[in-house]
Amino acid sequence: MTYTHIIKPPATDIIAPPTPVRPKAIGFVRGDVSGLHAPRHANEVQRHARTLGYQYVYTVRPPADEGDPIGYALGMAAGLGVATIVVFDLEHVNNQPALICDEGYDLETVSPQGTWARSAPGIEIGAA
Repeated sequence: MTYTHIIKPPATDIIAPPTPVRPKAIGFVRGDVSGLHAPRHANEVQRHARTLGYQYVYTVRPPADEGDPIGYALGMAAGLGVATIVVFDLEHVNNQPALICDEGYDLETVSPQGTWARSAPGIEIGAA
């Protein structure tokens, strides 16, 4: 005689699939570029990153007397292990996306919306 009863585990024993890990991003807002609009730019950068699906980690605002604000942001990005740096516009990176992309990060801009991919395909994320 064949056993015909199927025993199902209780619903609490079912393991949920793992939640996908979202890539991390930081915002970069320069006071010398944004001026009085810096708070609004910071909010828009954060909103833009979250809209794109990034895990927003931090808004980098270099000190006013920082000689290399882009290098400052790159150092923070490396320390936080992010994949992407989000800026309000290209003026925040001296209109040179390569300054970010050549260091192994993707670059996103809010205005106009744009994406620049890291330059070398073999570069590890956050390898500044």
